[in-house]
Amino acid sequence: MPANLGLMATGLFVVLATLAAACPTAAHDIVGRASVIDGDTIEIHGTRIRLWGIDAPEHDQLCRGDDSELYRCGQKAAAALAGLF
Repeated sequence: MPANLGLMATGLFVVLATLAAACPTAAHDIVGRASVIDGDTIEIHGTRIRLWGIDAPEHDQLCRGDDSELYRCGQKAAAALAGLF
């Protein structure tokens, strides 16, 4: 292996090892009863957890239906999430 290639490989290894050491290895488990905050957020023992990849209306948000009437879409989204637990 040429000297420059070996030096580059060593440098790459050092960078990757540093990045790996700086990143958390795993999240800790949160155990307990979940309370629904809104359609994309739950809370367990005071810790709020946003559900990744979900964007739902806030709990007090209003939306317009197909009939142009306002309805409580935020409460509807929260109830749908609560129905999964």
